[in-house]
Amino acid sequence: MSRLQSKLHECTKCKDSATSLIRIVNSEVEIDQLIGGTRGTDYIFVYDGGSFINVRYLNGCRVIAREQWGRKRYKETYRISRDTLDGKLILHISYSNKGYLLSRVCIIENNVVKCCDCPPIERDDEFIMQIASLFKPLGKEAELLKLYLDLVPRLSREILDTVERSGARGISFAGKAERFKETMYSPGLSLFTTMSLITEGGRVKSLLVKISHIVELAIIARIVKAMDGVSLKDKWWIEFVWNTPLTILKSKITGKEYSIFYQPSVLPPIIKTIEPSAPAHMIPDVVVFEGKFENIEPGRLHKLLESGNRPLLAVEVKTGLKFVKWEQSDYIINQVKTYKELLNPKNFALVSLRGIDPLLKANLKSLGIAVFENITDENVQKEFENYVLKAITVIS
Repeated sequence: MSRLQSKLHECTKCKDSATSLIRIVNSEVEIDQLIGGTRGTDYIFVYDGGSFINVRYLNGCRVIAREQWGRKRYKETYRISRDTLDGKLILHISYSNKGYLLSRVCIIENNVVKCCDCPPIERDDEFIMQIASLFKPLGKEAELLKLYLDLVPRLSREILDTVERSGARGISFAGKAERFKETMYSPGLSLFTTMSLITEGGRVKSLLVKISHIVELAIIARIVKAMDGVSLKDKWWIEFVWNTPLTILKSKITGKEYSIFYQPSVLPPIIKTIEPSAPAHMIPDVVVFEGKFENIEPGRLHKLLESGNRPLLAVEVKTGLKFVKWEQSDYIINQVKTYKELLNPKNFALVSLRGIDPLLKANLKSLGIAVFENITDENVQKEFENYVLKAITVIS
């Protein structure tokens, strides 16, 4: 028995606890799952053959009932032979309506279902990362799972180290960015949340979003490092499209102040509805202005441009993972052309986690866009930092 299994078995030693979701019916076990994301849902996974497998995918499991629960959730009821589950570790993963996690470890022994709370799953991020890495992939998310494990814990530490070195006390998250806080501060819990989803598409989408945001913020950390920046705000602030600068800092190199915006909204989204010919791309990844700018209304970043404040630097960040349309070459070219026209930055770079198609790279360079691919390579990181350093020190 592995250390992980031993630790989970320890959780089953509570005095007496059960769950209504798992019931013994003669020679079978009947199990309910409430499915639909990570709010107000319940999932059941079984440790079998070295992996955690959702009950619906176990051999011999059959669906006996399916019932819609509201607009986004549904309940499935299954039957499976008791012998299949007898003595095996069972994870009951429950999410409150607000998305808070409650994990229980269950076991069926002597014709009795016993379930106990398991605090280590929620409190020990390294432990929960180990569990999450053992969820059996359903398909294409296998590649992304490996990438997450290799990349996200390390980059999150590097980002937080940069935040601390800049003099800020941490990162605050608001609005739709609140779920990103979990990825930044508890990457194990964040991965567990993703792998508890029971569809390939749900896992792929979730992993892509989390990996993308971490890479984007890692690029901002590189910009701050290149500037040798000191944060003038108590905390970094992330609230997508809300146009509050992520941070305002003072460079020890130039002595000047800079405002860094993360996924700001250049124009109001309603413009596209009213005027179909309006730009489709209005939320660049990173925009840096020389000077101190605060309280820019959502969808009004263009007001800075109209008042003569041309961005010092714009950076579009890509993963190089071809799972979604915004990683396709034609989409990228249209995107950067739009940002170049809307923002007219003095310096414009595209940074990619992985390698870039040679033709796309040539087309980007023909548009005057600097390209940095395989950004986790130390030499490429130094090249990017030198590019930023040149951007803030060369008089244009």
